[in-house]
Amino acid sequence: MSLLQSEITASVCERIVECGSQPLPELMLPALRQLFLDGIAVAIAGSQLEPASRLLVEHFEDPLTGSGPGSAASLLGLNGRLGTVQAALVNGASMHVLDFEPMWLPATHALSPALAPALALGETLGASGAKILTAMVLGIEMQGRLRAAAMDLESDELNFHPPGFVGPIGAAIAAGYLLDFDAAQFANAIGIAGSRCGGLFVNLGTMTKASHCGYAAALGLEAALLTRRGFTGITTLFDPSSQSYAEAFFPHGFSAESLLDFGSPYRIEDPGYAIKIFPAKYSTHYAITAALMARPRVSDMDAIREIRILAPDIPSSDRPFPRSGLDGKFSLQYTTAVALLDGKLDFGSFTDERLARPDVQALLGKIETQLSRDISSIYTAGRYLDLEIEMKSGEIVSERCERPRGAWGAAKITVEEHLHKVRYCLATFMDNNATESFIHLCGQIDSLDGLAVRKLLHFASTGKDEA
Repeated sequence: MSLLQSEITASVCERIVECGSQPLPELMLPALRQLFLDGIAVAIAGSQLEPASRLLVEHFEDPLTGSGPGSAASLLGLNGRLGTVQAALVNGASMHVLDFEPMWLPATHALSPALAPALALGETLGASGAKILTAMVLGIEMQGRLRAAAMDLESDELNFHPPGFVGPIGAAIAAGYLLDFDAAQFANAIGIAGSRCGGLFVNLGTMTKASHCGYAAALGLEAALLTRRGFTGITTLFDPSSQSYAEAFFPHGFSAESLLDFGSPYRIEDPGYAIKIFPAKYSTHYAITAALMARPRVSDMDAIREIRILAPDIPSSDRPFPRSGLDGKFSLQYTTAVALLDGKLDFGSFTDERLARPDVQALLGKIETQLSRDISSIYTAGRYLDLEIEMKSGEIVSERCERPRGAWGAAKITVEEHLHKVRYCLATFMDNNATESFIHLCGQIDSLDGLAVRKLLHFASTGKDEA
């Protein structure tokens, strides 16, 4: 298909309107319910276990900030409310701070920038659960299509953190759908959101990394709300031009016409998503998996002479001595050490206290890591990680991970395994009865009306079912 350069963005936006006018495919509903539940459960745990979300709330409630508390939208796990844009930011950050939300192909974190604004705006508008799910789908779809339009980029070729440069546009689409935008309004909101894109890899391992997703959610929502008031932005963001969005973020070029495949099929269906079973950067799941496979053959951790890791060149994952437990989520070395020592990785694995213990520090000092550009960093292009453990006796224990559980081409995470994850997250905030009631209600999200959605989000904010 060939289009005039000035027609591409307009045609994509017409496609978005067309997709939004159709009912959700019945076969997609189990996946949508799973994503909805996963996102809220992970956000609740994030709000309880990491200080970032509470610091953001304090920031917005500080008179010096000039915004003050509002009453429009619920804060997940924080028993409070803020204005719609602020709530999207806090909830988006909560959803990402544990690095426990699903991974997408090509790599990005598409759930939080889509679901957080859909929840905040949807609650404010009194939208039904089905409409919120559709907004989430469209927001995820846009992010996936933008990443796919960038050709095959290796991790070392990315200058910006993906949710920072596709998330605001996905959030604008999700919000625009809830505001019943036409194609011209979508184009304008996309244009504003394009100037809100960024996110530096150097901030991985800090609270700011979670804010990449939080600000993506908030700024995309704001772009839609500004559009609603007549605030103007460029309406041809995806069309080729000098100093363009594509030139800024896609070093190998950008296939704008491929965006016209929006929804055919949805990215949630093909290639799908990977549910995380470890609360850490997805690159470390390769190291964790290899370490857990090797562990039964290492009877004495003190008898290890050296550990060697060979992995794709993902610079942000090479952290020999993490600065904090949070930083450890992004370290091949730290996750390998803890997996070997403890035989598991959970929330307790990423505390400052666990990092400081002598057994971890001793093992970190024995790890040598080589990042190779001869190994693809793309999940479906022959990616792997090799782990070699040399014992003082001279014995070598080695393992290779080509696909962690849940990854594309690997064994899927079962429904029961996912519910175990959800219960683990919700237990940070709710008792057992509330947890089971909440899971049941989320499983009905597509049939809930606006009032029932508000009650559900109040439940998610307070931990109490007052239905």
